[in-house]
Amino acid sequence: MLITSWYYDERSQEFKKTSLKELKRLEYGNKEEFLYIKERLYRSQNKSVPMILVRKGINQGFRRKGNSTGNHTSKSRGECESLTHQGNKEALATVDELIIMFNDEKVKLFIKSVEVEKEIVCNGTIYEIDLFFELERTEPTVYYDQWNGKLWFEVFHTCKVDSKQAEDFAIANETLFEYKVPNFFNFVNNISLEGYEKRKLFIAEKYRKNGVYGCLISKTRQESLAYWKKSQKGNWTARIGEHSFTIVKSKFGENYGLVYGNGKCLWQYNGKKFLTIDDAKRNADFIAFKLYNGEKI
Repeated sequence: MLITSWYYDERSQEFKKTSLKELKRLEYGNKEEFLYIKERLYRSQNKSVPMILVRKGINQGFRRKGNSTGNHTSKSRGECESLTHQGNKEALATVDELIIMFNDEKVKLFIKSVEVEKEIVCNGTIYEIDLFFELERTEPTVYYDQWNGKLWFEVFHTCKVDSKQAEDFAIANETLFEYKVPNFFNFVNNISLEGYEKRKLFIAEKYRKNGVYGCLISKTRQESLAYWKKSQKGNWTARIGEHSFTIVKSKFGENYGLVYGNGKCLWQYNGKKFLTIDDAKRNADFIAFKLYNGEKI
C-alpha cells in the first residue's frame, strides 16, 4: 500500500503531492481541504489512475480505485490482494540483496532501488507490477546484461500471473519473475498493526538470509532460459521450475516431443509442432510456467 499520492489542484491547475500523514492531520484540522484533496487523488501526475484513501485498519494508505468501466487495457493483480500478499511484498521491498532461484540457477541480486506497484506498458496493455528492481549488479554477472539491469517481480499468493501477461512481457523484451508465497509466510487476518510490522520484519530477514525460489517467466530470446544437458541416452534434459523435461525425437517424422511429469509427452503447442530441438526448448520454458501456476496444458 502506498503512503503518498498525487492530487490535482484545480485552483492552481497543477499536480501536488500529499501523504497519509498529511491527510490525517487535515481530516481533523481542515475538513474542507481534506475532502477537496480526497476526491482528486491519482497515482501519478496524470489522471489515468485514480486512487482512494484507506485510513482505517492495517492496510492504511492509498490504493488504486477499482475499475468498473470494462476497460481491459489496464491490468492490476493487487486491487483485491490478501494481507499475506501485501505483507510479503512490503518485506521484499526492504531488502537490498536477494538471492532468487529458478530451474537449476541461483542468482544474487544487488538492488540499487525498488519501486512498489510500478506500471509498465507491454504489448499495448498497462500492467501494475508488485515490485520493480533496478539492479546494481548480479552474481553471476551475466544476468545483469541479459536482464538489462532490471527485474520485474510478481508475488503470487491468491493472484497468479496469467498467460497473457507472460506473453506480453516476452513480446516487450522485459524479464518477469514470479514468486509463490509459501504457507509458513502467511499473515493472519486479525493481526494487530504492531504484530503486522514484527511479522514483516521477521519475513524480510528470512528473505535476506535464504532468498526465494520461483519461476523466471519471460524474456524475448533466441535460446531457452533453462540449462540443458545431455542424458546418458543422449537426450537433452533440464529441470525447469518444479518439473523435469526431456526432449525426444519422433520415430515417425522429423519433429520432436517434450516428456515431462509422469511420462506425459507433448508433440506440439498452440498448434505448432516442435520441428527443431530449439523449438522444444523454448516451449518447455512456457509450459513449465503454466505448470508452476497449476494451469492445464
